Amino acid sequence: MSGNQWGKLLAVLGVAATAVGMGGALLPHASAATSPVRGSSPSSFQYEIEEVTAADLPYTYRSGCPVPPEDLRLLIMSYRTFDGQDAQGEMVVHEDWAEPVVSVFHDLYDQDFPIARMQLVDDYQGSDDRSMEANNTSAFNCREVTGRPGVWSQHSYGGAIDINPVQNPYISSSGRVLPPASADYVDRSKSAPGMIHAGDCTVQAFADIGWYWGGAWTSPKDYQHFSYNNK
Repeated sequence: MSGNQWGKLLAVLGVAATAVGMGGALLPHASAATSPVRGSSPSSFQYEIEEVTAADLPYTYRSGCPVPPEDLRLLIMSYRTFDGQDAQGEMVVHEDWAEPVVSVFHDLYDQDFPIARMQLVDDYQGSDDRSMEANNTSAFNCREVTGRPGVWSQHSYGGAIDINPVQNPYISSSGRVLPPASADYVDRSKSAPGMIHAGDCTVQAFADIGWYWGGAWTSPKDYQHFSYNNK
């Protein structure tokens, strides 16, 4: 579905762009040279969609990455914290997925799914390990697949998102658990805030836009990971 088609769908759902602002100055990652798409809804969920440049992504983008910055978009969105408060987060995704991803996080917000934090991986100098250790929900990062040198991760295309890595670990084929702090959550029979389980609101929200969950893989298991092409 094209971006225009998603825009029409979101308008029907009540989350399309309106003249309502975010209620404050744009965060420094946003490009001041473009007109943002802004929106809100009766649920108090708010968002902006901004263009980005290479200068906005000093650690996660470099020459030779498979997607240029002009094809990416910065999302500034509301989310629920673990203590039930509203917060404003940022992530970068491919422009084709900007509005669909907004619809996912609108749904999670309305269902009170908690998110620990939502920052660009640039805030962690492009380190996926540091971002995971901070329990950071993130998307774009031009990097290789974990354990597969020379193969671009889907995060490099802006087509993958990791959610609450501590509560939703990556478990390699050899049993390595990342981040290490997520060891207490390897047992997926547990139910705790921020965990993702088959058929829950998070998996369903992504399924509604045609994305796949890494927790359904046989090996490795990537409970934090969602992507548009199941990779």
